Amino acid sequence: MNSTLHWDSYWQGSISLNSFGEGEAAQGYTGELLTFWNSCFMQLPKNATVVDVGTGNGAIAVAARKYSDNQQLNYTIHGTDAAKISPLQVFAANPQLTAILKTIEFYPECRTEKLPFADATADLVTSQFAFEYAERETALAECIRILKPAGYFTAIMHHADSEIARDSAAGLAVLTAFLKDTSFFQHARTLLTSMAEQARRPDKPALAQQTQRANQTLLSLSQQIKLQVPAESLHWYNDVMARVAKLILHFSAAGLVQLDAEQQGLSLFWQRLSDQKQASLSAAGAEQFRQSLTAAGYAFELTEIKIENQLFGWLLQIQK
Repeated sequence: MNSTLHWDSYWQGSISLNSFGEGEAAQGYTGELLTFWNSCFMQLPKNATVVDVGTGNGAIAVAARKYSDNQQLNYTIHGTDAAKISPLQVFAANPQLTAILKTIEFYPECRTEKLPFADATADLVTSQFAFEYAERETALAECIRILKPAGYFTAIMHHADSEIARDSAAGLAVLTAFLKDTSFFQHARTLLTSMAEQARRPDKPALAQQTQRANQTLLSLSQQIKLQVPAESLHWYNDVMARVAKLILHFSAAGLVQLDAEQQGLSLFWQRLSDQKQASLSAAGAEQFRQSLTAAGYAFELTEIKIENQLFGWLLQIQK
């Protein structure tokens, strides 16, 4: 992953501690997932150091701080991310969460392949849906380097067969249809341009006819896209259509600028989904990864993890 612009925009614009977090989940991990991470913190001594790589807006780091405070363990907690994260700025309107975030040291624009910590200084290195985006062999060597003897590396990685991965792949296919395989946004721009011309010259019947033709072309193209979308993926299609439809139904002089912003936002979303698809491990990919871990001499476990009875990801655990 070279440019991080698509992740910078996500973390700076998302009022969520973690990716794939909505509603209550946006405020951090809950339920079985939180129980899992707490079980990892439970293994640590008092005054332990925790490093969360690919922290995003700090979901695991916040969970570690809450566990430490509840148990009076005085953890030192760091969160690193390759993107330009700024959790304190994102949650400035949330004093309770800000107070927690201030106790965590964040490292933006910090790649897992080159961590800013001395050898053997961390008791636990964690990652959820992050480590696998890096160059795995180099990143893993860095994570193990900073672990103290007998320290733990625990990562949950994307599984190609998980519901998250399947839905994201469906979204990627839909966005590809709108953004790359067709001229949908070009035709939407033509329609809004025609509507602007018509608004300026309502006395010109030819402009009304031009707008009608542009509208019919866009509708026809959207229907062609819809026919290619499986029923279970229609929520992705409907989301894109709703973004464009509001600009047409509530037309204003700013419509073209807003359309450009929507297209840019969806393009960044497409890049994030593309990253995730590339990072996700299939069963065959996991077997290859096991072989490389064995060849490197790691004592590890790489197993599937389920959350709420659904396949959630791959769980990698290494003790130094």
